[in-house]
Amino acid sequence: MASVIIVGAGVIGLSTALAIAEQGGSRSITVISEHSPELSTYPPEYTSPWAGAHFRPFPSKDEYELKDYPLTRITFSKFKQLARDHPESSIQFVKGVEYFEAPDAKYQAVAEGWSNGIDNFRVLKQNEIPKNCVLGAEYDTFVVNAPLYLQFLFRRLKFHYDVEFVLAKLNPVIINCTGQGLQWDGGYDTSSFPIRGQTLLISPPKHPENFNSTVTHQLQDGLWTFYIPRPLDGGVILGGTKQPHDTFAGVRDEDTEALIQRGARLFPHLMKTKANGEKYFDIVRVNVGFRPARIGGVNVSESFHDGYKVIHGYGCGGSGYEFSWGVALKIVQFLEPPAAKL
Repeated sequence: MASVIIVGAGVIGLSTALAIAEQGGSRSITVISEHSPELSTYPPEYTSPWAGAHFRPFPSKDEYELKDYPLTRITFSKFKQLARDHPESSIQFVKGVEYFEAPDAKYQAVAEGWSNGIDNFRVLKQNEIPKNCVLGAEYDTFVVNAPLYLQFLFRRLKFHYDVEFVLAKLNPVIINCTGQGLQWDGGYDTSSFPIRGQTLLISPPKHPENFNSTVTHQLQDGLWTFYIPRPLDGGVILGGTKQPHDTFAGVRDEDTEALIQRGARLFPHLMKTKANGEKYFDIVRVNVGFRPARIGGVNVSESFHDGYKVIHGYGCGGSGYEFSWGVALKIVQFLEPPAAKL
């Protein structure tokens, strides 16, 4: 096999391209996508640049999540290596902190998927959590400046690996990393659906404590509120919303106001102060993206159409960065061994 075509240039597609390139051999790699990290603006359909991009593990609630969560640990290990060897990737490791006002039984039992393979995971003592909360945890995790990381992957593929070199023109393998699973007939996987997310990119006060952890707080009503520092002076993401089957691409003012109110109550240290003493969030931009979720979990599989082999890697929902290298390296396993280098 001499050539590979990857459809999709989000974090899954680019990670897959790099994983294949790092295997060596004489394959040529072509990435085809409607959108690219080179663009100056990104539509909501190109989800990866809009991501908060941190890792928040959670206990597996069904067989699909039990199947999928080990992929995030592969990414966790790869990101350690990238953070060490390529600081320009923007990956940084920080403390992850979670507070729960109404945790379900899986969280209370620290069920499989939450702490497994996570460095320095511990359940917080009662005197370490807010008064309205009944459970808390902290652990080592990563944060990523999503646009910078995509550009890092793009540049590494383009300038370090010759992705357009073709030694021989043979039937290509197509790798389908299109988020919601583009199908051969032009539609999408019927098990896939979008989850609308709206977040705020803010510029907080320049205190070190605003950038050395990512904090997630579950409220009594089940809403989740979080903040994620974006490394390399990328500000802080304050979120968020989780709206299944909602494809409104514009900004909803009511969502913005709800995020401001929850953020002011839970994370007041991220607010700046006006000359008159009034506290406010310095909002740089309101982000809207569609997380590509899928009933049945992530689809990493192969199929054949009109003589072409198609390898699928999509349906990661709001966990694209966490799944990225786990999915990419699993896709590599579907490929034949690379040809020997010349």
